[in-house]
Amino acid sequence: MTSTDASAKSSFRNREDIHVLAAILAVTAWGIGPIFNKALSVSTSSIVFYRMLFGLPIMVVMAYMNGGSLNKHVIRKAALPGFMFAMSFITGFATVKMTSIANATMVGTLQPVLVLFVAPKLFGEKITTRKLVYSISAMVGVLVVVMAAASTSGAHLDGDLLAVLNVVIWTTYFVMSKKRRDEGIHSWSFIAAVFFCAAIIVLPYGAITSNDLGAMHASDWWYIIGMALGPGVIGHGMMTWAQGHIDVSLASMLGLISPVISTILAWFFFQQSLTFLQLLVGVIVLASLTALVRLQGKMSAETLVVHET
Repeated sequence: MTSTDASAKSSFRNREDIHVLAAILAVTAWGIGPIFNKALSVSTSSIVFYRMLFGLPIMVVMAYMNGGSLNKHVIRKAALPGFMFAMSFITGFATVKMTSIANATMVGTLQPVLVLFVAPKLFGEKITTRKLVYSISAMVGVLVVVMAAASTSGAHLDGDLLAVLNVVIWTTYFVMSKKRRDEGIHSWSFIAAVFFCAAIIVLPYGAITSNDLGAMHASDWWYIIGMALGPGVIGHGMMTWAQGHIDVSLASMLGLISPVISTILAWFFFQQSLTFLQLLVGVIVLASLTALVRLQGKMSAETLVVHET
């Protein structure tokens, strides 16, 4: 192998690293989102209304700026994912308002486990015994974290159950999004179309169910803009782009960064406490899922070596 070939191969791998870094940037932005949500002074209905009202045009502009467009073909492809996105949009924002940020985000760590069970059939990814052991450990751990929630943390069972529903809906969207990206749909065009389809549901829902659309404070507008640009453009935009280049299981497992960031920021800004048991089991949950990430990386490296050989 010549030095030129080695350099080209190194450059290719660096580009692959960029896709992983984009996914990490996305989940980091998502980790900040619940803080903005919790800080808003209006109801969930008003939050989702204004979040979508600001987010849709921004996503459309981003699509055209990045060489994409919003056309009938892309909208048809995004219709069902857009519906799931709308349902997750509504339940996700409500969850953060109804329970503690720690519980809302920790329940979300079940997403990688759910993805592991569908990835083999839909994407040909392998599930090993070790993956199953780590997954079961994570599921049991999340259950303990939720059941051990401190009363002072703002945790409520209704919010926790809604969080479980939300993670199922979001995982469904996540998998659909990966399939669309694998079909070659332009990432920014797709996410713009998803927002367009979701807006058909979210905007009427917010307008009809909200009783405080006119009660936004000056600071609330900044939080809405922050959510549209952070979790919206950076989060959804970068993750949708990355999904076309990395395994769906790896993309979902990188989401483990979000609850860590959200929980730390909730403690710092809102003094939301955690019990010692929650902290202990939370570490076990993250350790189990981190082991899954490492295992996935090892399997991907072995596959690369086989292909090169």
